[in-house]
Amino acid sequence: MLQSLLKNLVPKAWSISYYSVKSLANWNNDLKERYAFFELWAQKGQPFVYQISYFTYPTGFTTSLLQKFSRKAGSPSIDRLELDFLT
Repeated sequence: MLQSLLKNLVPKAWSISYYSVKSLANWNNDLKERYAFFELWAQKGQPFVYQISYFTYPTGFTTSLLQKFSRKAGSPSIDRLELDFLT
């Protein structure tokens, strides 16, 4: 671990939290931004816009959005729904 820190690399033991090829310094900044996003969500409620890259497992999150919408009265079934992303 010390060798990774000296080389500005994310130690292997830490990389299980989420995959990234960023340097340690950039990975740390990114982790702080992720934490701040989720902390704000917990304090103020569900955000209007989601930073999808902050999720460790974005596919699970997008599937849960489809499930939530499909369970509303009068909504189509989940297999008829699609998500569209802006880039």
